[in-house]
Amino acid sequence: MCTLAVFRNVSTAWPLLVAANRDEFFGRASAPPSRSSELLLAGRDLVAGGTWLGCRTDGSGRVAALLNRRPSPDLPATGPGARSRGLLCLEALEAPTIGSTVAALDGEAVALYGGFNLFLADLREALVVDNGSGGEPRTQALADGLSVLTNLDVNDPRCARQRGAAQGFSALVPKLRGGLVLHEAVDLLAAVLAGHDPGPDAAGDGREALDRVCVHTPGYGTRSATLLFVDAAGGVRCFHADGAPCRTPFREVPQPGLGDMGEGS
Repeated sequence: MCTLAVFRNVSTAWPLLVAANRDEFFGRASAPPSRSSELLLAGRDLVAGGTWLGCRTDGSGRVAALLNRRPSPDLPATGPGARSRGLLCLEALEAPTIGSTVAALDGEAVALYGGFNLFLADLREALVVDNGSGGEPRTQALADGLSVLTNLDVNDPRCARQRGAAQGFSALVPKLRGGLVLHEAVDLLAAVLAGHDPGPDAAGDGREALDRVCVHTPGYGTRSATLLFVDAAGGVRCFHADGAPCRTPFREVPQPGLGDMGEGS
């Protein structure tokens, strides 16, 4: 996944809201989000078995996501390590707490993976752990409001895609604060994830396709998009576009006890 927006305590209806695009090679097999156990709802990488994004459905409201990381704006993301980064994300969801995940990520542990940004959040906290420094992992707590993460640091203005996504998502903050019904929020967030305009002041160095929120290149691009709405009780509603969000509708992922999304939902 290459673009992730987090809204913390912006909406009273959904104190945690995550909107994300997954960018990947088209030839890598995967499955859309589904119930992988009684506790987990997550997409599945069918090559290595991990996930790029998932949540718990036990009332904790915990969400985890994994983005590949590049060391600097002019360098590509590092290649795979000895262990799939998606397994790190899946295990973070399976762990007892966010704290236990962070405690287990010492320098020796993170050295097993290629460059990553690991996003972890619940109703009490949100943070990003990365191994971009090449040594001990770094942990950054996310404040209330909007945070946008791509494959550099959180809210990193060096990334043109981050700047473009932040501009689009920032415009939604007043609307979320003012109150939206669920289908309105889905439509507005989906429109930002489907954006094709390059970020403000994009370099114009031939990378313009990768500077867009919704990426299209011959062999690589935005494969899917996901919206997670976590309410004050820790309940999660998940909407997924199983394809580029510019041409694929978002559908709610079925969960036991949830009916279809209604007009006033």
